[in-house]
Amino acid sequence: MEDHELNHQKSIFQDCNINFLIGSGLSSPFFGTLGNIETWLEGLESLKSSKLISDADYTIVKATLYKTYFDVAMKANIEISKTKITKDEYEAAEKTSAHKLNNTYKAYKDFFKTLNHILYERRSNTVNKQINLFTTNVDIFIEKLLEDLDLQFNDGFNGIFNKKFSLSNFKKSFYQKSLHYDNISEIPVFNLLKIHGSVTWQMKDENISFSNLDIIEEVNSEILKISLIDIVKLNNDKWKAENKNLTVQEIVDEVNKVKPKPIVSDFIKSYEKLQIVNPTKDKFKDTTFNKNYYELLRLYANELEKENSVLYIMGFSMADEHIREITIRAIKSNPTLKIFIVSYTKAATDIINHFLDDLIDITSFPNVEMINPEDGFNLRKFNETILIPLLDSIILKK
Repeated sequence: MEDHELNHQKSIFQDCNINFLIGSGLSSPFFGTLGNIETWLEGLESLKSSKLISDADYTIVKATLYKTYFDVAMKANIEISKTKITKDEYEAAEKTSAHKLNNTYKAYKDFFKTLNHILYERRSNTVNKQINLFTTNVDIFIEKLLEDLDLQFNDGFNGIFNKKFSLSNFKKSFYQKSLHYDNISEIPVFNLLKIHGSVTWQMKDENISFSNLDIIEEVNSEILKISLIDIVKLNNDKWKAENKNLTVQEIVDEVNKVKPKPIVSDFIKSYEKLQIVNPTKDKFKDTTFNKNYYELLRLYANELEKENSVLYIMGFSMADEHIREITIRAIKSNPTLKIFIVSYTKAATDIINHFLDDLIDITSFPNVEMINPEDGFNLRKFNETILIPLLDSIILKK
């Protein structure tokens, strides 16, 4: 990183309200991205509303798509929770799930350790030592890392035996007093706001409670009882042969080839206990979860409207129309807001195109900057080229 860029980032981390918007791309290579799942689910709903699919076929195809989403974004949380990672270096190859888990874990570990240290070194008393982590990811990677590193974080829950979620639990500050001289210092805190819910959430007495991974275990158990086609493999095969994704009608046709038809009602019942946003336009079945979703979006909007706020968008394609709308509004209305869009690819085509869906050329705004120096610019490279040099510079200037 050039000296002027380093000094620019240094002033931001020292004096601004810091926010991150984190998407599924940041948990790569361990977790896959959603790919075409939203399109397929939307297509399935269109077939149903047009009465072009029977109720029985609709239910089986929906279960098949739910299983695909579960396999891609949720099932591996079981492995994360049960694996103790002690290796503190990257695997040279990523051929196995264990290799991918280690490398993703290591990248997140460096990310949070470095951010925490930077917060400790904050020179200004006018801003608190907090970072807001807004994420659409439903997995447990972030809280797992923060807990493993023994860092302070707010995830919206309070309590021990009956942990309940409340928006009032965010933005709490933590202070530590020395044992002998009563000196007080603020401890860095990460506010973890999971906009799309979490695999650890459940609905209990009309409140969101903490379930650990009980529901994930239940869903996985139900999946083992039924046989559903592997859409990901079928889609990969079609892409290799024709450079095209499967259509929802082709998925329906493939499902209809399965005989006898699987009974999927128990699986769907278990799956729909998950308090997560499914990748469809009709995202909500529960009004309590609906309310919390929009309240979390409101908190996101409020942070972007604050003076001297900065937002780093990482691993997120901006496909979510609600988040994109709020972000665009803040870019236009808050001249003190600075947004850095960190792209995995140099072209950043998916991000730019999603803004173009709203007739917005995101590259034309002076308060938006792309960080995309090369293809394959992942979290590890972000740490190595920006965060770690930034921390070294701050420490050397002391």
